[in-house]
Parts: sequence; structure tokens; C-alpha cells
Amino acid sequence: MKHLKKSSLLAFLMILAMFFAVSCDVAQEEDNTENEPSVFIDVPDNLIGTWEFNGQWTESYTITKDTFSSAGSYAGDSAKVYKTDDKSGYIYIKYTKAANADWTYSETAPDVGKWYAVHYKDLTDSTLKLSGAYKADGKTATATIDEAKAEFTVDNGYFGAYSELEKK
Repeated sequence: MKHLKKSSLLAFLMILAMFFAVSCDVAQEEDNTENEPSVFIDVPDNLIGTWEFNGQWTESYTITKDTFSSAGSYAGDSAKVYKTDDKSGYIYIKYTKAANADWTYSETAPDVGKWYAVHYKDLTDSTLKLSGAYKADGKTATATIDEAKAEFTVDNGYFGAYSELEKK
């Protein structure tokens, strides 16, 4: 009987030790996620401004703390950024002006009120490369910012053409 109690106690302690080891591993994984950057941040100061490309045509984009607009085409508010590193990331906007079926832009287009993304890379104090989300047979907008973050990614085939812009 004494031997049974010792073996039961030993088995219990071994199970307890394994549980403790697994708990520590899970806690360590949870602690590592706390060191990741915030998912969505306000637009950083170094992105704010008017960015232009002067080539065969003129492109102009204006970014503020809350808005993003492409001269003559789409615009959005509620701007948030997901940084992938110090020089690149995604700008998410809620359309206030979007494309109609005939490629005109208006505040009553079907995507107004939905989320869209723009990818930037190679950011410096005076230059950046910018691409709006597009792919053949891809989505043009999503209902939520989380859906936009999951859908509009480089890995999903969006953002194939970048404009090289200078800050004005």
C-alpha cells in the first residue's frame, strides 16, 4: 500500500511538472506577441504631406493624419497604417470617393464607406514608392479594416506597380 501511494504521488508530481513546463511555454509565446508592434497605428509624420510624380502624366497624393487622396480619383478617411518595417507598410482608408463602373469617381460610388489599402515602400524623408491595391479578379474594397488587412497584401498578388514619388 505504501508503494502504491509513493508511485501515485510520483506520477502526480510528474504530471504536475509537465503541466508547469507546458504552461511556461505558452506564457513565453504570449509574452513574445506583446513585443510585436501595434497592428494599426496613426499615420506617422514622415508619411504626411503631398507626394508627386512628374513624368508622362502627373500623379499627386495627399496624406494627412486622417485622410488619403489621389488627385482626380479616389479618397478616404479614417486612415490607419500597418507598418511592416521602418520603410514600408500599408495605409488603410475608408473610401469617401471611389470608382464607379464607368471609371469615373464620385462620393456615391458602390465602394464608398468600405475599406481599401495602399502599400508604400522605400520611404525616406523625401521619396517613397506607392501602389494602390489592384489585381485582376481581385477585390476593390472590403467591409472592415481587418478584412482589408487580410485581403490586400503583396503576398496575395496585389500591389504590382509602384509610382516613385517625391515629397513636395
